[in-house]
Amino acid sequence: MERLFACSILLTVAVTPLAGLAAELSPAEKEKIDQALPAKAPAKAKRARKLLLLNANVRDDGRRPIIEPAMPYLNYVIETMGKRTGAYTTVFSTDVEALGPKNLKQFDAICLNNTTGVITKDQVLRDSLLAFVANGKGFVAFHAGGAATFVQYPKYDQFPAFGDMVGGYEDGGHPWSPQDTIRIRVEDARNPVNAAFKSQDFWIQHQVMQFRAPFSRENLHVLLSIDVEKSDYDPKRRRVLRERQADKDFPMSWIKIYHKGRVYYTVFGHNADVCWNPPMLKHFLAGIQYALGDLKADATPSAKLAARRK
Repeated sequence: MERLFACSILLTVAVTPLAGLAAELSPAEKEKIDQALPAKAPAKAKRARKLLLLNANVRDDGRRPIIEPAMPYLNYVIETMGKRTGAYTTVFSTDVEALGPKNLKQFDAICLNNTTGVITKDQVLRDSLLAFVANGKGFVAFHAGGAATFVQYPKYDQFPAFGDMVGGYEDGGHPWSPQDTIRIRVEDARNPVNAAFKSQDFWIQHQVMQFRAPFSRENLHVLLSIDVEKSDYDPKRRRVLRERQADKDFPMSWIKIYHKGRVYYTVFGHNADVCWNPPMLKHFLAGIQYALGDLKADATPSAKLAARRK
């Protein structure tokens, strides 16, 4: 099996850490997050749930792996949120071997927290990940963990079947930077994964990804997206793919069915301040519970819903 240079927050295997990456959150940072965490889960767990959270950031060209700033904060959020609400127990790993079929049998869902790069080229592990979800389990990804995993510039689709499962691949750079303010449209106010927003669109600063094929509203249920009419949108100043210039479609969270399994993906998770944003944390918890199979939510593809309304 090919071994790739890797680094991560929690060093559970022999990897090469980046300077400062394993630093513990300060007590003040933990307190800020604790005050924002939901006290109760939106659904009662049907049974004890286990979530595998993978941190793996690799590059096979010898350059420094990309590490998203929110990664350690999200690790704390995801673990503490599960403990506080009783929704699930989190098991951390930095070893892609954790994706092996024997190990995955114990879990209800996999969470890729800002994984980046081609985290494995082993076809057994790749097939195991897909089969785990296809056979009825859950998949959760934050920011780079979905659309920017199994991606390394300039080739964005190094594992096409993974892109099919997630719902798309990131491509073309970031139209909005972490310092830009965007208007978020709550597309499905009735969906329980969006309950925290109380049908209210909102402003937020965050880095934005844009998606290439296989992204399509024919295949996924968009929960949150950018309202380009109210955001600072100018394709002459911003890097925007031709297809996104045509449809102005920039989703920020979605859910989808993958065979018998469930997928929750959110672009949020680059800027650390989402980790002490109470409505956003409720949204994250609801998405995780959807993927675990405890929160029922309509995952009908958005295009089909739009056609029904005509």
